[in-house]
This record gives sequence, C-alpha cells and structure tokens, in this order.
Amino acid sequence: MLAAGAELGLVSDLLHEGGNNEANYPSAEFKHDLGILLFTCIASLLYIIGHAFISMGLNIFVNFVLAVFWGTGAGVLFHVSPFESFTCDKPSSTFSSNWASYSDHCARVVAMQGLAWALWGLSIILMFGMLFHLVEFKTRQNVSMYKV
Repeated sequence: MLAAGAELGLVSDLLHEGGNNEANYPSAEFKHDLGILLFTCIASLLYIIGHAFISMGLNIFVNFVLAVFWGTGAGVLFHVSPFESFTCDKPSSTFSSNWASYSDHCARVVAMQGLAWALWGLSIILMFGMLFHLVEFKTRQNVSMYKV
C-alpha cells in the first residue's frame, strides 16, 4: 500500500496549500472530497499496521469499507474535476472559471484520481481474495450410495 502513502502526500499538500477556506478551492465538493481521501489514506495506513492482529472476517469487512471510501473519493474526483491526463498541457482558459486558477495542479489531481482508483481495485481484490480464503471448498465422499 505504498500508493496510500503517495496519495496521502498529494492530498495533504493540496489541503495544506488551500487551507480551511472553501474559497481557495475550485468547489466545496472538491474540498470535501480531499477530506474523504485524507481520511481514507490515514485509515488505510492504520489498517496496514494492525491487519495481522484482527480476525479474517474483520479484515474482509475493513477492506470492504476501504473499497467504498476509495471508490467514493475517486468517483467524486472524476465527477467534479475537468482534468484528464491529456488536458494538463492545455491553457487555463480552456477550463471553467473556477477551475482555471487551479489548472497548475492538473497533474496532481489526475495522479490523485489514478491512485484512488488503483487503491479501490486493490481493496476489492483483497476483499474477495480473503473471502475465498475464508470459505474453504473441498470434495467430500459420495454419501448417497452405499458400497456393498
């Protein structure tokens, strides 16, 4: 989960730069999404520290919760941000007025979205992997027919 550390750095840098005033961000939804991503980064890193000390069922549940939060953070960022990997070199006048002043952060926003989607996928894979590990499938003898 090195990606969670990278995401933490990107998110905390934008939050530190913008402060607590919503006027310093392109939209209130974007600011609140940064808060969701910050929480999810911290929760993921805390989970990494303690995952060996909790039961498999709780591990599955925590990975489900983390997947929900990573997916929500990535989805909201996808919804509110006009930035994509191929639009970062465009002039700021091509974006809406509230995002034009934020266009110098395009690469960071795109990287945050990519990392959030990757961590969402990783959480889903871990959840289903642990679920398949928890549920044991094995063959059993045919008990419906007696051998004489």
